[in-house]
Amino acid sequence: MTRSLRTVGVMAVGLLAGACASAPPVVENTTRGPMAAEMHIVRSLNANGREPGWDEKRQFQDQLEERVFKYLREHPEIENDTRYSSFRFWRQVSIGSTKEEVRILLEEPDQRTIDPALMASLSRRHWSQVQGKAKEAWVYPLGWVLYLDDKAVVSMIRERGAWDKHDDQ
Repeated sequence: MTRSLRTVGVMAVGLLAGACASAPPVVENTTRGPMAAEMHIVRSLNANGREPGWDEKRQFQDQLEERVFKYLREHPEIENDTRYSSFRFWRQVSIGSTKEEVRILLEEPDQRTIDPALMASLSRRHWSQVQGKAKEAWVYPLGWVLYLDDKAVVSMIRERGAWDKHDDQ
């Protein structure tokens, strides 16, 4: 009897996992964007097949800190802006982040486009909210698409797979 229950339990877990894996991705418009550390980890996984080691993380943090503080010294006006905490402490892109701030935190995007049809495709059902503001889209790992006007981020869309729906990001 115990063996039958165990078999049924294993089958139920398998079915549940299969259902989650086949669930359609969630596409959300968000005000909290990707964080520098998460992009560093994902890029390391993609390039090396592993997370960065302790020394690699420390080196990344030191270089990022240097870039952030250099930018803050050159742009003291940001201290009075709502995005200051996101940039300075959380190292996270937010609405209003300038192109330079995005590059400092996330480096160069995997893809860029100014094609309205492609930008609409990337934003899915959120295009009506984005199209009047965005002039280009920058695509980053983990399903992130940042929409920018001439100066700054105006919208952020993330396609989240079934595996990370529980994430608050």
